[in-house]
Amino acid sequence: IIPGSAFYGMTTLIKCVLPDNLERIEYYAFLGTSLTGVILLPEGLLYVAGFGDTKITGVQFPSTLEEIGSRAFAGCTSLMSEISFPESLRIIGNSAFTSSAIKGNLLLPHNLESIGSQAFAACSGLTGSLVIPNKIKVIPDYAFDSSGFGGTLTLPEGLTEIGGHAFWGTNFKGEL
Repeated sequence: IIPGSAFYGMTTLIKCVLPDNLERIEYYAFLGTSLTGVILLPEGLLYVAGFGDTKITGVQFPSTLEEIGSRAFAGCTSLMSEISFPESLRIIGNSAFTSSAIKGNLLLPHNLESIGSQAFAACSGLTGSLVIPNKIKVIPDYAFDSSGFGGTLTLPEGLTEIGGHAFWGTNFKGEL
């Protein structure tokens, strides 16, 4: 485990090689550091929430990842790549990618069960269509607020609630 705030604000930290046996990277672990480049998260990692406001340019998720925690990659304005999630991912926390520069298509894994409030808010570089997986029952407030897109939006049949401003400021086209 890399505990919360372990390297918080260490502006001299620009590179980090993570150990193979790592299972968790807690909240704010690397917040505000000068980490740059692509972060390779090791196989065996189950939870990540600690790279907000860094200068990383990409992230490679392991096939074992189950949860991306709150603000995990929020404010990563250099993270200008398409994100590929593993099928093992079940939870994307509140503000996980808010105001990051991720771009391209957003392909959510079929096993995803929960998307947090503002998870992808202000991700204006997202394009294409969005398919919300069938296990999602609630799309919370501001989940995709002000995120680009330009294709169609497909909602699951079992959806029970869409929160306020969930898709405000997006450019989806067509019918629901």
